[in-house]
Amino acid sequence: MKRAAGALAVLLCLGILTIWLEERWAWSLFQAGIFALAAWRTVRQPRVPVRLALAALAALAAAAVWPFVQLAAGTSVSRAGTWTQGLNWCTFVLVFALSCEIFAEDGARRWFLGFIAGFGTILAFVSTLQNYSSQGKIFWLFPSGYDRDVLGPFVSRNQFAAWVELLLPVALYLALTGRRLRTLYGCAAAVLFSSVIASASRAGFVLSCGEVLVVMAAATARRAAPRKALALAALQFLVLALGAAAIVGWQGLEVRLESGRSEVVRLDAVRASVHMVRDRPWAGSGLGTWPMMYPRYAGFDAGVYLNQAHNDWVQWAAEGGLPFVLLLAVFALLLWKPAVQSIYGVGTVAFLLHAFVDYPMQQRPALAAWFFALAGAAMTWPASRSRNV
Repeated sequence: MKRAAGALAVLLCLGILTIWLEERWAWSLFQAGIFALAAWRTVRQPRVPVRLALAALAALAAAAVWPFVQLAAGTSVSRAGTWTQGLNWCTFVLVFALSCEIFAEDGARRWFLGFIAGFGTILAFVSTLQNYSSQGKIFWLFPSGYDRDVLGPFVSRNQFAAWVELLLPVALYLALTGRRLRTLYGCAAAVLFSSVIASASRAGFVLSCGEVLVVMAAATARRAAPRKALALAALQFLVLALGAAAIVGWQGLEVRLESGRSEVVRLDAVRASVHMVRDRPWAGSGLGTWPMMYPRYAGFDAGVYLNQAHNDWVQWAAEGGLPFVLLLAVFALLLWKPAVQSIYGVGTVAFLLHAFVDYPMQQRPALAAWFFALAGAAMTWPASRSRNV
């Protein structure tokens, strides 16, 4: 089982490391790997996920079928765009199903959480250094097209922050429940938290702070460790996080918090999306078609090309219609309880909340794949809550 966990982890890491590439081959390579892994696990007679995971999988699978319904009905304004999105959602279904099946085993899940926490910490540290010294070059080598605010392979501060939101609760969970490596994971959590501050993502900072509070509350309620150990771990994280934040500096985040220059454009994108839903409430315009539809509904010419609605939920409603967004809402409702109770899955809830003010699920499908992998891992918690994980 750990071999399968390792294969999934490697694919996810490669997907993130190449997330900046606009060429299709990087994501296609990831998709091919996921389909091959799914075929291998099917041949090896995988275990059946818990009932709650099956219900969530059914809702997600129905959502993945919806773009092909749009194509069959001829309601999409861009068949190529909707076809591409349909393949993407099929990939997400497989990532979620594989995660539910592989991480039902405690050892594989614990190994995976430790691996991604370590990988995420290293990449967050490198990304923070790069942000201050690379003049916009990815890993100091590859031109990104931007001269600043490029963090590792991410050319968007908000997408970087959304990715860290997935990993911060994992590092905190391991720091709270671990014994030998508690200090190491506490340092990892501090590095991840400070990298969000360095990114100057407003939503990322607010949600990361909320994650810390929720993780501490959930760990206390679940008695994940003795109270003294929890208190010491919390104090350790607070000291380390404040120290790391002082090193990276608060200036960029302060400027962003005081600035509201982009809000007018974002609000117009949401307003336009609502009008799209009113015109096509049931069928939508087709997944992957929002950039084509927006100019017809724009309230003014902002002088920039707007490729996303900066609100995934309203964009899903505009592109997929109400049936599609309702299926995803069902998936989210089934996810939130095991995500919070597992502690390490809190980041998936923060990720979905971030989707109300930005687009972590759009444009970069490799980032969405990480969400579904962590969601599947969170869904395995009810099957093992009677055991010490």
